[in-house]
Amino acid sequence: MSDDRSDLMLEILKSIQNELSLVRREQSSQGLRLLAMEDHQRGMMTSLHGLMTSIHAVEVDMANVKDRVDRIEKRLGLMDTEH
Repeated sequence: MSDDRSDLMLEILKSIQNELSLVRREQSSQGLRLLAMEDHQRGMMTSLHGLMTSIHAVEVDMANVKDRVDRIEKRLGLMDTEH
């Protein structure tokens, strides 16, 4: 192989190596961004679960208050006949 051909092959291989390095860096960057998105999504799901639990607790408390008010109204004779 002549020196010109060897030099050309070497330049082509260097170019391929540089491109591969860029692809690897980009892939690593995308992997880190994906991990960050997954962490964010997990945090949102945890917050949503906590919110739903809180809403359920409020609903239970409200039902208990309604039952107590109904019993008080019944004892005082304040219940509507439609109730």
